[in-house]
Amino acid sequence: MRIRTLVMSAVVAAASFVTLAPVHAETKSFVIIGRGSAGSTSDLAFTVLEEALKRTFPEDTVQIRRLPGTAAAAPPRVQTGEAQFGHGVGENVLDAWTGTRTFEGRDKMRDMRYLGGYLGFLKRPSASPTFVTTEDSDIKSWADLADKRIGVGPADSLTATMVEVALGGVDLSYDKIAANGGLVMTGDWNQQFEMMGDGQLDAVFFTGDHPAPIITQFAANNSPRLVTMDESVLNTLMENYPTFSRNDMPAQTYDWQKEEVSGIQLSIGYIVHKDVPEETVYELCKQLYVGDGAKVWGDVVPGWAGAETMAPRAAATVFIPLHPGAKRCFEEAGIDINYIAAGNDTP
Repeated sequence: MRIRTLVMSAVVAAASFVTLAPVHAETKSFVIIGRGSAGSTSDLAFTVLEEALKRTFPEDTVQIRRLPGTAAAAPPRVQTGEAQFGHGVGENVLDAWTGTRTFEGRDKMRDMRYLGGYLGFLKRPSASPTFVTTEDSDIKSWADLADKRIGVGPADSLTATMVEVALGGVDLSYDKIAANGGLVMTGDWNQQFEMMGDGQLDAVFFTGDHPAPIITQFAANNSPRLVTMDESVLNTLMENYPTFSRNDMPAQTYDWQKEEVSGIQLSIGYIVHKDVPEETVYELCKQLYVGDGAKVWGDVVPGWAGAETMAPRAAATVFIPLHPGAKRCFEEAGIDINYIAAGNDTP
């Protein structure tokens, strides 16, 4: 009888061990593309994404590889599945979806889906493309750029594209500026701001939320001035880009900024490959946009503290079809979904 009791005790103990033993952690691997200049909107938003992915799988080891690339580089990488998540600037993604403008002549990229907007970006002032010159410059408006030396960011960036479109509002173009003896420089924004500080450029155009670290850094050793957007320039941009909306940046967004600056606000958010599992996107969406999960924006980027209050706008500009996981997440959370551009297209 004693032997039988000992055997039963051993069985119970073994069963208890099996019940209490931790589940073996898995390794989750993701590739994302969204590395802009340090401190840029895309850089910060993807730092938030990395943390949100880790919180989505708290029991697992999460490995993340981030690919460098501008807004124009993200759609092709997500389309092919080389990256599961990408930086989604409305107009670039829309061009990729329709095979027009930036992606003219290429196959339509219909394997992308939308996840949600950048809450931090929505909380901060924006007036893109932000026109930065120096306090002692004679530039007062876009029309004054006829023979100037300007920096417009990387050649394949949305900034470089939309600045040329915007110049049409004052009957200018990159070719006309060059023909008048001016210069249009593409490349790294940090280098272009350094060149403006050295007097080699007259103005630099930058896209991002404000106050932007790159402009604050420039102001530490220089006296910058922001140029508001001419009405004709703004109208030209709005006519050409259906995902843009007008936006004004209040005076004193920077302590040296004396006047309000007019510009546009982009529709910016995460794009995701259609084959990323619905449950993964659903749980990630909750970490980014629902309840206390949405505090991840301020947890990761102190300047975006309080961004969770913008969660009701997470799906305010859905410019390509939503991923099913995101759609379920927003519907359950009671977050309104507003489809613009190609958002209502049938995948």
